[in-house]
Amino acid sequence: MIKELFEHKRLIYELAIRDIKLRYRKPFLGFFWMLIIPLCTAIIYKILFSDFMHASSGRYPFFIHLMTALLPWAYFASSVQGATTSILGSKNIINQISFPRYLLPISTVLANLINFLPGILVLIGFLVVFHIRVSGLIVFLPVVILIQTGLSVGFALAVSSLQVIYRDVEYIIQVLLMALFFLTPGVYTLEELINKTNPLFVKIYMLNPLVGILNLYRIVFIGSYVNNMPKEINFLNTIIIPVLCSLVALFVGYSVFHKYKSRFSDYLNI
Repeated sequence: MIKELFEHKRLIYELAIRDIKLRYRKPFLGFFWMLIIPLCTAIIYKILFSDFMHASSGRYPFFIHLMTALLPWAYFASSVQGATTSILGSKNIINQISFPRYLLPISTVLANLINFLPGILVLIGFLVVFHIRVSGLIVFLPVVILIQTGLSVGFALAVSSLQVIYRDVEYIIQVLLMALFFLTPGVYTLEELINKTNPLFVKIYMLNPLVGILNLYRIVFIGSYVNNMPKEINFLNTIIIPVLCSLVALFVGYSVFHKYKSRFSDYLNI
């Protein structure tokens, strides 16, 4: 698979660019929507949870707490949701060109990664505006992105192949993503969760790889964040679990895709 990815890297890039162009070719603001949507979402959540419900954001401004979670979350959710219909939505290409079909969901993840990168610059700008020191650990940002991308690709491969056979998958994914968002520390802090729940729930909660990934983003963006984390956040649930889950997701995703790909032609034209 790795060899094929390198052999078809140009095609993956072209498919990703095609996805981006199709997504933004009609709106008047075009590519700016990739920044406007997470910003507007953060503002709405800030007003709802911080101003009205007085939710705590710990030592940092609530807006920064949100943005460091919403941007990576949007990358993951958009990748998985977009990949769900990547095979079904490319019937014409599949019928015309011979290429490994798994390139389609992978290119969807790449397209969302390209969308995600400008948001990182905007986030750094907000850190400066709010007078928050950017962490020296930001040099490890590519590693964090790689871990999350591996997790996203694994999910993308699985759901894109399952959707061809079982057409309810896209709706199940929408519900699961909505639930999963509130099972990650976006609109609340881990300190708040730890203080208001029992230790067993916290241990189960920390098994969610996205919890560790969002912690990693905050560690590499916010200076001194790593020094103020609760003792429940450790090397295991912040790094080891996300890495292992990404590797397992890649293996399972590719296995599921390989299992069902021979049946695609029977279902694509239904």
